[in-house]
Amino acid sequence: MPPGRKTAFILAGGGSRGAYQAGCLRRLDEEGIEPDLIVGSSIGVCNSLVYATAGAEALWEFWSRTVSLPRILRPSLRRNALLGNSLFSMNGLTELVESRVDFDRCFDSETELTYVVANLSAGCEELRGNRTESDVERFRTVSRIGYTIPLLHPLIELDGDLYADGGFLWNVPFEYAEDWGADEIFILSVVPSELPRANSLRLLPQVALRMYDILWRTLGNSSHLEKRLEGGRWNGIDVTVLEPGHETGMFDPLGMLNAHPGKSKRLLWQGYRDTDDVLRGGRPRSGRVKGSGSPEPARHPRPRRSAGGRADQPRAGAAAAGSRSGRR
Repeated sequence: MPPGRKTAFILAGGGSRGAYQAGCLRRLDEEGIEPDLIVGSSIGVCNSLVYATAGAEALWEFWSRTVSLPRILRPSLRRNALLGNSLFSMNGLTELVESRVDFDRCFDSETELTYVVANLSAGCEELRGNRTESDVERFRTVSRIGYTIPLLHPLIELDGDLYADGGFLWNVPFEYAEDWGADEIFILSVVPSELPRANSLRLLPQVALRMYDILWRTLGNSSHLEKRLEGGRWNGIDVTVLEPGHETGMFDPLGMLNAHPGKSKRLLWQGYRDTDDVLRGGRPRSGRVKGSGSPEPARHPRPRRSAGGRADQPRAGAAAAGSRSGRR
């Protein structure tokens, strides 16, 4: 990156489709494109932690070996739908993520890590991370909150309030990166913002899934931003949106949670290929990048292995915690 330019990555939520982001990040890393700021929600929080710990190569490896859904989601006997506020325990997911994370390194990182969390007690979203928390244990708690899916996982208490994943409130927190002062923003979405036409809505499940698709696009995706980009720029900021094509499927609640190595490998290579297409084309900032959904392409060599993590970045300014209306 040119000296003095500040780059932000926005890692949106989307469950097991987070493997797509890992593919994008690996190709960006090969190009020497590194963030000064990462804003994450939901699975984007998990990806940012592994990435900040050991780099894009480690994140690729993490997804390549992702275990199947039953190994991650464990029924909660103490906090179930009848006696508590969740269906599953967080233990399996927490063990999977934190086995790959060095929280001290993330907390002290030159890259600002800011996460969207939902304060369910107050009824608002907040932005918290390694620039807002006083010590590494609080940062660890905030990170866990960032991927605690409400209803599925037990809520987490912090400072007397109950918190959960904020992705359902603000899945693509573009405005924060803009206010932070980014010169270039990469939005790594995992769900297509362009809805395919629905030719059949005769059955109740079809109607329900269509409503989920529309809700996800309206509340949590980047389609509203893409429509307002002018030549790939927003208020003078270069913006690149990386997302899969709708042939990979839209918002499917069960599919979002269903992780297995075969699916992850397809998404890894799709993210890598889509990002490569943008970079080979002169990095046009025109919004959507359509992927074919096919597995590893023959025309691209396998990404190189890097020896270590990312290069140091100039320390970004402190982020203010609080809801969207309370940001600086």
